[in-house]
Parts: sequence; C-alpha cells; structure tokens
Amino acid sequence: MKHKNKEKVLMCCSELSVKGGMVSVVKNYLNYPDWDNYEIVYIPTHTEKNKIIVAAYFAIAYIKILCTVLTKNIKIAHLHTAERGSFFRKAILVRTLKKLGVKTIMHHHAAEFEEFYAQLSDSKKEYVKETLEMTDLNIVLSRRLISMITSKAPNAKVEVLYNAVPTYQNNPRNKEAKNVLFLGRLGKRKGTYDLLHAIKNIERDLPSDVKFYLCGDGDIEGINNEIDKLNISKWIAHVGWIDSNEKQEIYKNIAINVLPSYNEGLPMSILETMAYGIPSITTNIASIPEVVVDGVNGFLINPGDIDALSDKLKYY
Repeated sequence: MKHKNKEKVLMCCSELSVKGGMVSVVKNYLNYPDWDNYEIVYIPTHTEKNKIIVAAYFAIAYIKILCTVLTKNIKIAHLHTAERGSFFRKAILVRTLKKLGVKTIMHHHAAEFEEFYAQLSDSKKEYVKETLEMTDLNIVLSRRLISMITSKAPNAKVEVLYNAVPTYQNNPRNKEAKNVLFLGRLGKRKGTYDLLHAIKNIERDLPSDVKFYLCGDGDIEGINNEIDKLNISKWIAHVGWIDSNEKQEIYKNIAINVLPSYNEGLPMSILETMAYGIPSITTNIASIPEVVVDGVNGFLINPGDIDALSDKLKYY
C-alpha cells in the first residue's frame, strides 16, 4: 500500500539552543510524535550573538528558506515571532513567502509588543499593520491578546492558541515539598528583584529548611549582588540556568512556583509547573488570568506589589 505524502510545513524561530519560552514552545511542537499527515521542516532564523552575526545568520537562513520552499513544495509557513528584530525578520519572510504562494502564520509570543509598537515611527507602524493584515493567520496566546493585533491592524485575521506542554498520567507533585521555584529569565521584567525583597520581608517567618531556586538566564550578576546586599543568601539554593534534567529533579521538591512578572505572553514556566501539579503565585497580567484562577490553582497579585507577594508566600 502506498502511503500518502505528508504536507510539509515550514517552521521558523530561533536556534533550539536559545533559552526562553518561545523556543520551549517550538521544541514541544518538534517533539510531538503524532502529526499524522504533516511534517515540520524547521529552519532557525535567529541566534543569540552580536548584531552583525544575527544579521548574517538571518541572511543565510533566508537563502535556505527560499531553496526549501522551491524544492520541497512548501505551502504553509509557521513563523514564531516576538517583538523588535524578531518581528521585522518575520515580516520580511511574510512578504517573500506570500509572493511564492505560501500561506503564512505569524505566531505571536511577544511579552513587550505594546511597548515596541508605541516607540515606532508612523511609517513603521504602517509597516506593522500591513504585515499583520497580509499574514493569512495571526495566532495569539489568549483571548486578552486578540486586541494586541486588532487594535493595530483591524483587518488582520486572529485566532487564539494556548501554549501546550507535556502532561503526566498521575499528579507527580510532592505534597511534602517546601521549596519555592522561580523559573524564567532573571531580572526586573520577570519580577525577580521583587521576589528577593519579599524573601527579606518574611525571612523571620520562613521555616529553616525552606530554599528558593532562582532558575534561568539573564541578570545573574545583578541578582547575586542583590542577594548579598539583602543578606538572604542562606535562603537561596540556586541562581542560574538549569537544563531539562535538572528541572525535573528540582520539581520533585517544589511546593510553589513564583513568577511576579511585569510583562508576559503566556509563560511556559507556569504551564510546565502546573502540569507537574505545582501552583503559582503570579501577576494578573496578559494571558495569565486565563490559566491561573486566584485562590483555586494559584494566586494572582498586581505587578510590583511586594507586600502582597510577601503575604502570599507566608500564607503558602
């Protein structure tokens, strides 16, 4: 029996070694085993280097994409995008692919798209509008984010697709766990400094065996300096990036995940820990309230409210 040829879908994002939620989403797509009649052809268009290398990397990827589309009969392109350079690289691809008869999907992961857009000139805002309306489908991460696209491009086609994570047949959460996890890019935007100050606020109330794991890349030096300044190092078990194996080991002893972000899309760290049975203390921004119900499967606070964060940590 002859098998039907699979429909090939071009997918573009960063190199898979790049850290962050957008690449985590892509890895989940690439690792999914049951695409039936579809085959993903993955071509990375970005690497985390200096601007010259980033531009050269994209130029090479652009040529690879042209060759792939022309030789492999690509009819659909799934383009993962954030803000700034990421958006403009994908905008170039949208225009090129449309000329080649390829249907385009822009999958928007941007946490700071509004800030990015507000700083653009009128001509660049018009370019963004044209790109969004030219794209065959814009995917956003929650209902709240639909207006992020339609307020700038009223004729853009938009659909919601929540991020997906692997799940477990049984809840693996350790009910005896006491430790606290921060999983994400360390720095001000994700609220890491707020968490450090909350730890300082409640250290007299903390059990002596509680530890905080600050897991991610980003402003590691600044976070370590703030820990020393606040004299809270005895509560900190880890600062820095962890790989997937280390993450699974840490999950086994985590009671709650904390992500007091100021800007987000739909954080993978919340979804991944939720799949493990770990609730989150997080902020009522972006897509988060569509997955975290305050007092049911986690707690929601306002960004920057260190007192509320302290109270929730004490409560839990």
